[in-house]
Amino acid sequence: MAAVSLPAPPAYAPPPPPERRPTRWWLVAVVAAWALVLAGLAVWSVRNDPPTVPEQRDLGQALPVLHRTAGVVVAAADGPDRVIVIGAVTLDRDCALTPVREGVEAAQEVTVRVRPDEAFGVLDSIARALPGAYRPAIRHNAEDTRQVLRADAGEFVGVEAEVDATATSFALRISTGCRPGSAPEEPPGPVARPPAAFVAASKALGGDGTATGVSVTCPDGRTATTATAGDLAAPKDLGRALRDVVGGALVIQAEPHAWAYRAGEVSVLVSDGDGTARVSATASCR
Repeated sequence: MAAVSLPAPPAYAPPPPPERRPTRWWLVAVVAAWALVLAGLAVWSVRNDPPTVPEQRDLGQALPVLHRTAGVVVAAADGPDRVIVIGAVTLDRDCALTPVREGVEAAQEVTVRVRPDEAFGVLDSIARALPGAYRPAIRHNAEDTRQVLRADAGEFVGVEAEVDATATSFALRISTGCRPGSAPEEPPGPVARPPAAFVAASKALGGDGTATGVSVTCPDGRTATTATAGDLAAPKDLGRALRDVVGGALVIQAEPHAWAYRAGEVSVLVSDGDGTARVSATASCR
């Protein structure tokens, strides 16, 4: 049979390249300008808009809650088997609300001193003494060598303490979190009539019995005050210097550089270091 030749397939012609359209630079400029406007509005809003959510309530609104909570915490923290000291309100002006807006955090601490091996038991009693509305909760690590107390006082004011099993002191910290606004410092003021236990300890270290103090209002309306004198001359032997003062007192701690004891309902802490001594006495809500 004779071979049959087939016609060759038609040659493939690629489609022509798409026509290039000129860049619409005016549209790019409009989009860029609109992005700048949105960014500017966002910054202005962050700096000038009033608070829109509870977390943004300013420091002036939070401070009364902080003060009220401090009184509640002092009442819960005090007890016949421990010594407490009320610290002054401190302001942290370095906290940040957003990357472009600074804020202020107010905090106050109540320091608790206990006997060895009693920290967890005292922390538990404090948690039980706090109002149920605070929802106090204690959590511990797997080894049960550290416990953390957290409570919510409302209005985003919190109470927190972290305690090691071997600790002989810990701090209950009340804080507002970072807030917009500002507030003046609250330095300790003079105490007109310091407790007799404070005067005795101060004079034992060469002081004159004058004091500055920090006060909080207790839930029952009474006032709790810590009277303090610092920069006293440190004795060579703190225990010997306090020997006549602590007679009849309930001693909680007796260390070379720190004595903590209760004279009736008054907590007394005397400590020294770097050549100076400090005396604090707290008349609490009891």
